[in-house]
Amino acid sequence: MDPTSSAVQRSRVTRSSKAGEVDYNTADYLDAFSSIDRSIRDLIDGHQPVRSACREPRTAKVGHASALLSVKRSASRTSFPSPLSPRKPPATPPAPSRPVGDDDEGGDEAAAVAFLCSGLPHYEGPTPIYYSNLNTALDAYYRATRNHLRLDDFGTAFASEDDGEEEHVPEAAWDIPRPPRPSTATAAFSLLSPQTLAGSPRDAGLSTYEGWIDFEELQAAVNAALLTSDADSSTTYSIGRRTETDYMVFYAIESNASRPIDTTDDSADGGWAVQIPKPSVPQDVFESEVISLAYVGENTKLPVAQVLAYDFSSINPVGVPYAIVSRMPGESLAMHWHSLRSRQKRKVLDQIADFIVQLSELQFPLIGSLVAGDGELVIGSLLDARQSEPGYAQSTRLNSYGPFSSTSAYYRAMITASLDALKVLESADDSSSSEPSLDQIELETYSLLADRFVVSKYDNGPFVLMPENFDLHHFVFDRRTCRLTGVVDWTYSSVRPFVTLIQPPSFTFDDTPRWEPHLLNARMAYRRNLVRYRQWFMSGLQKRAWAALGKEKSKELAQLVCTGYWRYKFESEICENVQYSNPWTFRAIWEHLHPNEEYAVWFATARSKSPTL
Repeated sequence: MDPTSSAVQRSRVTRSSKAGEVDYNTADYLDAFSSIDRSIRDLIDGHQPVRSACREPRTAKVGHASALLSVKRSASRTSFPSPLSPRKPPATPPAPSRPVGDDDEGGDEAAAVAFLCSGLPHYEGPTPIYYSNLNTALDAYYRATRNHLRLDDFGTAFASEDDGEEEHVPEAAWDIPRPPRPSTATAAFSLLSPQTLAGSPRDAGLSTYEGWIDFEELQAAVNAALLTSDADSSTTYSIGRRTETDYMVFYAIESNASRPIDTTDDSADGGWAVQIPKPSVPQDVFESEVISLAYVGENTKLPVAQVLAYDFSSINPVGVPYAIVSRMPGESLAMHWHSLRSRQKRKVLDQIADFIVQLSELQFPLIGSLVAGDGELVIGSLLDARQSEPGYAQSTRLNSYGPFSSTSAYYRAMITASLDALKVLESADDSSSSEPSLDQIELETYSLLADRFVVSKYDNGPFVLMPENFDLHHFVFDRRTCRLTGVVDWTYSSVRPFVTLIQPPSFTFDDTPRWEPHLLNARMAYRRNLVRYRQWFMSGLQKRAWAALGKEKSKELAQLVCTGYWRYKFESEICENVQYSNPWTFRAIWEHLHPNEEYAVWFATARSKSPTL
């Protein structure tokens, strides 16, 4: 007898149904869940052709699965969990758990397979990636392809036959089209990572906001800031074109002495810009960003914008808070990363590793955000982008954002903030069930598991200043030399745990894979390339840290990266808006920590308990 079925028999919670509809209960859903789990593993391991997954099946358990798929197919694809964990292949490929008959039709095959396989981001079939140790992550692949493993000078495993090159990934493997290459007219400089240029649909919403700005006063502020340091008194300045990011609006400052920027010159100056926060950005967030930016510029060699002048108050002649900052020359790394060659990517990752080593030396005693207080910098409460989002903004819990004196307290506070937000959101949802929601189960489980992700040596500090993340849009670079010319977009930068900083950049992790069988090989090649990027980063980090911090410290940092995959996943999940949490990542984390337990059985038991686990 299936253990999942017997486990849930003790707690069948029947759901009401309309006349003429099949009545499903909790046990039915868990039976379907378990059947889908086994079927997909067998299909992928056995590389069997997929027929219609939506016909009335031949057994009771698969019957539940197929009927439920028919009901749920038009709804969200996160209706219930799917398998995640890597599993070593059997000696011989198994047959599919459901017989495939000649009379099966494939009309709904694509939709059914896409639904079933969308929940497999950590299942690698016969050549799994071992996430617990970055050095040996690709061992199964190398053995399967008969490549010979060897170690570099820093202990990183790589194959001698592929010579450190990426695998080719066809365009069809991508879920979302890559960003278009920028035109030469807009590629000359970057206004702190603009993601939308003038003329976009988002401009309409900014028109009203621009009505608050007194551009004559802004022009006067620009002249007062720039003309005092300009030796040529004949130079005049004007407010130029507008760009925007998720949180900020920028206006280029043009002068009658300006010349087109020479993009072949690494030392080319990008000029100046006015930075103004959007209406949704709180004043203290803008203030903290400018203060953090100035602090990093003064205490590291990172290429960040210089802050020339600022006014954080909206009660000023201009009408809005603003800062006058330097523009960073170069092009957005996000526009070109996928077209770079392996050697160029390795060079970029090596520079990012150097930036992280430098930031690791900006140490503080508390976790929070930098703010000005009584003429000096202090660590205030953590400014989190979620605080202005639905659910979080209505939470009444006090002091839930610190500052914190330990990593463990920070983890628990981030989880508590999401639990509070979830209560607000579910209280406004009339259709909510009496059973605990999947989100509630996830968050309460994360709370119980949080201490297992704390690195005891760094629990009580030191803590370090860093941007919200290190995604592709946080960097601008010289396309000719692949030199990073700017680290941009410091909104919601903060002082956070040391181990949060010592990780590969977020674009070397993947949270949105697709596992339709015809894309399996391409997606696997892409995921192996991501592992290579993390290995290259780790090698670069160890070399940079060795030169700056010494041999022993460099080994320690490399070890944090080597074993930090699950910690990164955990931190990403607890800091995410609860409305966008990833149930597949939750299952992967759970199964990583409970390798000898059955997830479906645990989930059934957890959901049958009272709302508080």
